[in-house]
Amino acid sequence: MEAWSWLDRLPTERGGRSARALWIVAIAALAGGLLTWGLGLGVVALWAFVTAAVAVALVLPLPYALVSPLFMGVVGWLVDMVPFLVLIGWGVVVSRWAIGLVRARRMPRGGLWIWVPIGLAVWTTLGVVAITGADVKHFLLLLGIQLVASGAILAVGDALSTLEDRTRLVSGLVAFVVVLSAGVVLEYAGVPVQSMQDARVSTLVESAYGVDAFPNDIGMVKYERSRIGGAGELLGKIEKLRNEHADIPPVEVFQPRLGTFVGKLIVRFEGSARPYENELAALGVDLTYDNLGLGVSNTVPRMRSFPRNANTYAGVAAAALPFAFFLAWTSTGRRRVLGWAGVVASLFGIGFSLTRGAWLATFLGLALLVVLGVVSRRHKVEAVAAFVLAALFLTGFFLIKYNVDPLFARAKGEGSINTRQNLYQDTLESVNGINLLVGYGTERPRTSAGVSHALGQYIPRSGTHSTYLNYFFRTGAPGALMIIALYAWAGLHALFASRKGDGAEATFFSVAAAAVVIAAAHGVVLSFYVEPVYTLTISLVLGLALTAPEAGGRTALSRGRPVHR
Repeated sequence: MEAWSWLDRLPTERGGRSARALWIVAIAALAGGLLTWGLGLGVVALWAFVTAAVAVALVLPLPYALVSPLFMGVVGWLVDMVPFLVLIGWGVVVSRWAIGLVRARRMPRGGLWIWVPIGLAVWTTLGVVAITGADVKHFLLLLGIQLVASGAILAVGDALSTLEDRTRLVSGLVAFVVVLSAGVVLEYAGVPVQSMQDARVSTLVESAYGVDAFPNDIGMVKYERSRIGGAGELLGKIEKLRNEHADIPPVEVFQPRLGTFVGKLIVRFEGSARPYENELAALGVDLTYDNLGLGVSNTVPRMRSFPRNANTYAGVAAAALPFAFFLAWTSTGRRRVLGWAGVVASLFGIGFSLTRGAWLATFLGLALLVVLGVVSRRHKVEAVAAFVLAALFLTGFFLIKYNVDPLFARAKGEGSINTRQNLYQDTLESVNGINLLVGYGTERPRTSAGVSHALGQYIPRSGTHSTYLNYFFRTGAPGALMIIALYAWAGLHALFASRKGDGAEATFFSVAAAAVVIAAAHGVVLSFYVEPVYTLTISLVLGLALTAPEAGGRTALSRGRPVHR
């Protein structure tokens, strides 16, 4: 067995033969998955990756195991199955922790707050009385996600009793954001990262197993219409051509509303412009009909990285930013380097996702850190300086390269705000009667066509695009109050704990409180359920904020069972 002795140097919860066996399974499954993916056997690769995710979730120490599903999700991206891989690994980790509780015949440590995530899981179950037969499958998925989300929060609060354990988890979370940003930077720079994904697998899996794969059919970088589309510049060039050729008919140039024509301008003449097709082509106008053509409009890149949603990328990056500062301020060696790399990667994700909600949420979190955080003045200055420098860099980059202010770069930005307002109005108006108590069980459109009765127009699925309205719609007023209480309890607990500890621990709870404020503020416009990558990240953040100070005892918000180990 000496040939396998190197396996003993890998991190494990417990050593011995079982740990070696699990590492062998994990490494072999990962290697086999990469091999079959390279050979085009995507479905085989998927199940190999699933095997690796399970083995890794079982063998790693719990702080690393809790973040391992995020990294296995990146591997799952190769076969366009990120949420599936994340949920599998996440479920195994929570099950592993829960089985330990059963064996020890005890409740999770933590005090009174543990009943909030437990209550959310129980109350979500009551949605079964409101759903229809067609909603059963989706309801079970949402219930399962709530169970593992509550489990992750409880597991962190119960098991991560030392600052070192929390630092390990935080290191994994920050490293994940570095991977996200590095991947999307490479894609934007021209390295064909996106071409590595086998997008056929998700379709095959959905048809074969009936699994909702949540496919990412947009790509790591989405080019959206710029607010300054270039219609005026193109019109000026055509008018100059008309001055030289008086028989070219009058023309108008504008950006189309339909998403089908992203990156295009509509060029419409009052008569036929076919005789000057070559001259117009030299200006970038492709005549589709005698009097109608397409020009090239200005676009701006919106970074998404491996998650399927730019808001997810921004939300994960924003929540991880305070913990990146923690590593940079309190660690040495590689962890300190990881911390500063995480600061850069997080600010990049917040900025280049072009998500204004994430910027505002980050500002609020850092404001709390500066005003109430138990950190040195130097560290407060560094946090503010990093945020300001990132904003200046982002603004300068977009003004120089795309001639547009990044805060208002997207042409559809105002439309997105109006859509959310209509959605929120529809969600609030549609919850009444018994549904005010137990909700609807799932988020869904108000009619089969997805059209709002109240507004007479298409809007997104009711209960989406906001954490609090999502819970209000799915679980009624009690569920909404519980999720608000969970965020508030976590933030206040961390603030109290920051004053109970000192040194690195005080810094940890200060940044944890800032991270909760960021997540809570961003939750106004981003659903906790947007996709599992985000749900797991925020669950870990809430759990970290609810851990007990290493010195033991209780904070003002952890009465009940003592939280010392």
